[in-house]
Amino acid sequence: MLTRLGAPRRRAATALAITVGLVAAAALAGCYGQLDYKGSQTKANETACGAEDCHPGAVSAQAASVHEGLPCELCHKGTGPEHGKDPKKVIATTDWTVQSCNPCHAGEVETYLYDDNAQVGPFGGSQRIPPQPKVATFPEYKTIVAGHPFSRDYNEEGAHKFMLEDHYETTRGKFETCVQCKSSKIAYAWKEGKPVRVAAEQEITLTHTATQGVPPRSVKIPAGTTLTYATDPLTRLVDAKATLPDGTVYTSKPQPSEDATLSNNMIWASTIAAIKDTWPYGAGCNHCHDPHTGADRLLRQAMLQSIEGTGGPKGAGGVNPYAAEPSKEVSAASARDRRILACAQCHVEYTCGKSAIDRNDRDAYGWSKAADLHDVYTKQFGYQQDWRNAIIGQPLIKNQHPETELYWNSKHYEAGASCSECHMPEVRRGGKTFRSHWMTSPYKYGNAQRFAAFAAATKLDASAAKSPCATCHEDRTAQGVAQQRAFYAAQGAVEKLLAASVTQLGAVRAAGKDTGADYAAALEAHRRAHAIWENLAVSENSMGFHNFEECMTSMAEAKKQVDTALATEKKLLGK
Repeated sequence: MLTRLGAPRRRAATALAITVGLVAAAALAGCYGQLDYKGSQTKANETACGAEDCHPGAVSAQAASVHEGLPCELCHKGTGPEHGKDPKKVIATTDWTVQSCNPCHAGEVETYLYDDNAQVGPFGGSQRIPPQPKVATFPEYKTIVAGHPFSRDYNEEGAHKFMLEDHYETTRGKFETCVQCKSSKIAYAWKEGKPVRVAAEQEITLTHTATQGVPPRSVKIPAGTTLTYATDPLTRLVDAKATLPDGTVYTSKPQPSEDATLSNNMIWASTIAAIKDTWPYGAGCNHCHDPHTGADRLLRQAMLQSIEGTGGPKGAGGVNPYAAEPSKEVSAASARDRRILACAQCHVEYTCGKSAIDRNDRDAYGWSKAADLHDVYTKQFGYQQDWRNAIIGQPLIKNQHPETELYWNSKHYEAGASCSECHMPEVRRGGKTFRSHWMTSPYKYGNAQRFAAFAAATKLDASAAKSPCATCHEDRTAQGVAQQRAFYAAQGAVEKLLAASVTQLGAVRAAGKDTGADYAAALEAHRRAHAIWENLAVSENSMGFHNFEECMTSMAEAKKQVDTALATEKKLLGK
C-alpha cells in the first residue's frame, strides 16, 4: 500500500512560502536527536530576535509547528540580544548547510550525503570517477548536437551530493540561472526577490574558459558583492545583477557597448562565491522543507509560474497539465502530485541560461511532454532559446532532464506512486523509521551488496532491506531491465537515422538548397524527431522505465518523422 500524506498547509501570503504535502513530512514529525529547548529559553530567544514585531509570521508559525521550541540561532547566526537592539548593524545570517538539520535528522542528512559511485543495471547509475561519457551510450550524439557544448562535455550524472560541484567543474558554459537547482540559497533569493551577499572573498575558477593547452582563468570576487535575481513572468527573460563593493555592476542584460562575456562570467562567479559554504551539494534540506515549521515547500519560481500561469502544451498551467482537470492550485492537487513537485523543481525540461542564438538569458519550464515540445517552443520562443546545429545551421532544442513530464500519466503514476516510493524508500536506524534521502536508483536499494554498503556507511538496519518494488508487488527488476533494453534498441534505430538526417541537411545547406517549401518540411520533420529522441533517450534518466508505453509510442513517431525528413532531403539532393 502506498504511503499517503496529510493535506498541506495553505501558502502564507506574507512570506509567499508554498507549503505542500511532500514526502518527508513524517520524518519531520518529531526530533529523534539530542536537542531540547523549552520554556524560558525559547521565550528569551524569540525576544532577542524581536519576535513577531520584527519577523511577522515566522515566529508564530514555528511556535505552532513540530519545530516549536527550537531556537532561532540554530539556523541563524547572530540572533542574540545585540541583533535585537540594532538589527541593521548586527546582521543575522542564515545557515544554509545541511548541518543545521543534522542534530535532529542525522539519518536524513547522512543518507543524502552518501554515494557509492556505482552503476547497477545496464544504464545510468551514479558513477562519476572515472567519468562515464554519454557518447559511449549514444555514439551518434556529437553529430546530432553538433556545435553544442554538450557535444564536448556530457557525462552520466553523479549523486545528488555532487550537484553543485559537478556544475562548477563542467567545461560547458555556465549561467546563474542554472544554479537555482544546485543551490537552495539562490532558489530562495530568486523566488522571494531577496539579495544575496558574498560573505568572504573567493577565488573562482572559470572552468569553462579552458582550451587545449591553456588552463582556465580565475577571478576574485570581493566580500560584500551583492547579487539580485528576477525573471519576467511573461517574457521569461532574466534580470540578474552582481554589484561589487566599488559600485561596479554586471548585468545579464548588458548594453551593446559592454562585454557580455565578462558580465556573464562575473555574475556566475559571484553566485558561486556566495554559496561556497554549501559545497559540494548546494541544495539542502530547506529546498523542500520549511525550516520554520518543518512543513514542506517549493522554492523553484519558474515551476510555480508554470503551474499558476501559462505552462504546458495548452498554455493553461496546471500541476499536471495532462490531467483530465488540471489543478492550478498546488494545495488542491493530489498527495501524489504534491510529492512529485518536490522533485519537479529540477527534474524537468527547462530553458535555463543564455541562448547561443539571440543571447537572451531565460528561465522557463517547457512543462510539456516530448511530443509537444516542438510546438510549445515554436510558439513561445520561435526556436531561439537554445543553439544552432553547426552542421545544418539551424536552431534545434537542447533538452534537459524531463523525468517529471514523462512520468505524468504513466502506469505507476496512475497507481498513485510518486518519485519517493521508488527512489526514497523507508529505512530504519536506531529503532526509528524514516525516508532515505539517498535519492538513487531503486535497483540499488534492491541489490543486497549495494544496500549492505549503504547501510554500513549510514548506520542503518541492514536487515530491513527490501526492493522498493516489493512495497506494491513482487520484485520486477528483470522486467524493468527488459523494458529498458527494448527501448534502447528502439531509440538506437532513430539515433542512426537522425545522424543521417543531420548529414543530409548539411549537404542540402552546402548545395545552397536550404530554402523553399520542401526544405521547410524536411527541417520541421527533423526538428520534431530530434525533440522526441533527445528528450526521451538521452536527457531523461530512466531509459524508458518511467513510462515505457509512452516512450515506445513516441519513439515510433520520431522514426516516422525522421523517415519523412530523410526522404525529402534526398529529393532536394536529387537522389
